[in-house]
Amino acid sequence: MSIIGIGLTVGMAAMQYSAQQEMASKQQAANDAWIAYQRREANAENMRQENLRQRAEAAREGSLSELTPEKQTKAQENEQARLEQVLTPEDLANLAAGKTQSVNDKLLSGQQDMAQDVKGKIANSLATAAQEARTRINALAAVQSYGGSQFGLTNRANAIFNASGQDIRLSGDERQGDLAAYGVAKQVQPIQYQMTPSPFGGAAGALAGKLGSGLGSQMAASMFG
Repeated sequence: MSIIGIGLTVGMAAMQYSAQQEMASKQQAANDAWIAYQRREANAENMRQENLRQRAEAAREGSLSELTPEKQTKAQENEQARLEQVLTPEDLANLAAGKTQSVNDKLLSGQQDMAQDVKGKIANSLATAAQEARTRINALAAVQSYGGSQFGLTNRANAIFNASGQDIRLSGDERQGDLAAYGVAKQVQPIQYQMTPSPFGGAAGALAGKLGSGLGSQMAASMFG
């Protein structure tokens, strides 16, 4: 093989080595970028999962804090007072409170000529009946405040648990969705670089062989010519 052919071969080998080094460098950069991407995704997912877990825990703790004995007692008392007011007619409340004049005017209308002692007995009877009715209404209000009234303890507790349950379920659904998306992100692979044959390799080899063959013919002619 001629010196020119050897030089071309060496040159092409150097070019091939340089190309391999460049490819290796690009592949290393791609791998490093992939590792950094996976770490970012893992850290971000861990943060999302922790935030959603904390939100669900806050909902659970919030519901329990609204169901402490103190708050339950206060809620029952408020509901009982509300029911007593709603269930008691105004006239009945006035009678039970001893405000008989305006009520007597209404109930005893047309009976003004009745003897005073009779009217007094009727008024006293009405006041007594009003007080007894008020007592029964208060008892009913107390019972209802523990049970199925609008803001009774049963309905109140159910409403609190339903609200917190919705928040907890929503957080759980979001966590599952995020985990599914993260599973897809984990399947992402780094860019893969591959060497492609140089179009100049075969031509250089053929040229080197031709040059070598020509030089050998010239040397043989000079020696044996």
